[in-house]
Amino acid sequence: MRRTVLRTATAASLLAALLPGTAAADEVAGTRSVELVERSHEIRLTLDHGSATLRVRRAVWNGGERHDQAMFWIDVPQRSVAIGLRTKGMLHGRPHWFDGELLEAEFAAARYRELTGIGGYYPKDPALLSWRDPTLLALQVFPVAPQSEKMVEYTLLLPTDYDGGRDHLELPALGTDAHPARVTVVPANARDQLLVDGEPVSRGHELVLEHVHDLELVRHRPPRVTAELASVPFSSEGVLMRWDVALAPQLSTIPRDARVVVVLDGSRSLTVEQRRAGREVARAYLEHFAAPELRARAEVLVFDRKVHARHGKLVDAKTAIADLASLDPPDANGSHVDAALARATELLEAAPAGPRRILLLTDTVTRSAVGVAGLRELSERSGAIVHVGVVDDGELSLVRDDDHAWARVATVTEGLVWQIGANPGIPREAMRATFEELARPLRIDHLELTVPPLDDPRAEIPETLDEGQGLAAFAIVDAPLQALRIEGQLWSAPLLHSVLPDEDAGRRSAALVFGSELLDELEEPEMMTLALRGGAVSPVTSYLAIEPGVRPSTEGLDHAEGTIGLGSTGLIGRGGGGGGSGMGFDSGGPDRRQELLEQRVREALDACGGSKLGTHLELETTFDEIVEIDQVELRGSTNATTKTCLEDGMWATMLPSEFVDALQRWVVDLPAT
Repeated sequence: MRRTVLRTATAASLLAALLPGTAAADEVAGTRSVELVERSHEIRLTLDHGSATLRVRRAVWNGGERHDQAMFWIDVPQRSVAIGLRTKGMLHGRPHWFDGELLEAEFAAARYRELTGIGGYYPKDPALLSWRDPTLLALQVFPVAPQSEKMVEYTLLLPTDYDGGRDHLELPALGTDAHPARVTVVPANARDQLLVDGEPVSRGHELVLEHVHDLELVRHRPPRVTAELASVPFSSEGVLMRWDVALAPQLSTIPRDARVVVVLDGSRSLTVEQRRAGREVARAYLEHFAAPELRARAEVLVFDRKVHARHGKLVDAKTAIADLASLDPPDANGSHVDAALARATELLEAAPAGPRRILLLTDTVTRSAVGVAGLRELSERSGAIVHVGVVDDGELSLVRDDDHAWARVATVTEGLVWQIGANPGIPREAMRATFEELARPLRIDHLELTVPPLDDPRAEIPETLDEGQGLAAFAIVDAPLQALRIEGQLWSAPLLHSVLPDEDAGRRSAALVFGSELLDELEEPEMMTLALRGGAVSPVTSYLAIEPGVRPSTEGLDHAEGTIGLGSTGLIGRGGGGGGSGMGFDSGGPDRRQELLEQRVREALDACGGSKLGTHLELETTFDEIVEIDQVELRGSTNATTKTCLEDGMWATMLPSEFVDALQRWVVDLPAT
């Protein structure tokens, strides 16, 4: 932390004795007469991304008989700062606004006293806007001629808060009981949408600030990432840093003319519940491509040892979704996921051009001949973004799994491996909302934010930032900043965005520091540097606006009258648990699995008319599923039909639950009889 200093007195201290300790609302009064009253309080609020500007016009009427001073005690919204002052007078016989000049506070106060005093051959008519505390300003205007109106204007700057893809601004009640502020709200960009208290309103909407209102701005087609950096040196050892990052309400959209293949694992290593959960995930996923204007085409493939196509070509998405409603994936041996990916590629290549997508829903349990490198090559060859979903029956969930053994199968295509929980009992809308992220990226993952040369960005950076959300930091650092750099991933595609320090951002930040907690860390010379850079009323600066005098010199003030001075890294088994070949048979009794396999092979041979034949074959199992049959030989016959019959018979064999190894190789050798 930097040093902390006490705020010093300013020109506004000239009326300290007259100010109430606290004020629940503005107070407006005349110095000489109760006949000076406020007539109107109008605000034009311009809402922009990151900030709002309030141009406040107030008019008073002097019903008394002498020139009078109007004194305003102004409660301003928290975090707001005053950045301008104007007073309305006459120039060459025409109404004219005279702009105020930002001066050192004590000098401005002294000048005001001089200009408003009695005497002086050429009287000038001033207005002084000074700082009392972060939420209170003092404004004094002289003179207000008898039976006439006087108008003055000051400008406030407020930061907005970004959340849910919208800039939010909470406006408190402003003004006096008699004249609450009347506000006209406009967006800085005419195409942006305004909302007041949650309801859309048109440009120029009017409201009265008798109570708190919530204003929101929805930007028209904002960029994917908006970032801004301010770096404002204010002393030899101090730099004001302010950065913010905002993600668009939608980081991405569902592509038009998408060509989509959903690949469902129908093998025995999945339970009935897991296969049904996969079906529900597929439905919810495809629903995001169902809108007619998207013109998406889709097909659903189911694989075990064979690949089963629903239509054999891409059909419209709604037809594919309707088919899924009645699909009951088979309970069969074989996990030929490689053949399914190859078939998906054939379908995509035969379809008209368009963005390609493959969603593979499986438990990733397959034969050893299928390696990650081979699957990665198949995924890359498809030309599609490939997502691998490891599906389990359970509570609704979708979590990216960058550590999964199959991660490279997906990331080579800019897709991901996901751990997915679902079941048919979950409401459709909840399923659809959760699995939208399989259809388009919704957040930046592995987020890193740097502000060189700083070692850290002076804010806690989350691992993930969702669309429509933002991050910001406002701090004092000891070196000028070079850039703001944002890095991360959309799915697994890299994202990089960087910006340089911005002059306008620097000016706004220099002003906004006076409505922030950082004010207590500044000394007076530092305040002066920042206030002049930001054009802000502060403890050390005030605005003084001067117009040509029209009052008699004898109507000056006697100053006694008062002035205001984010899975598994291996094979996944039933129920979604992790496993590997190290998990062995343990039933508390003798291991009879070899005997059971030999019995099944003999039964299959007998069924094929080969009761006296012998055979040699090798099998591979994952748990109680047969995933590979090879090295098949017949002894006592060369009949190819019998050999094929034997293979088919073994593929149809349902192994008992004693087969519990995640991956096991078996050899069956039966002699001829």
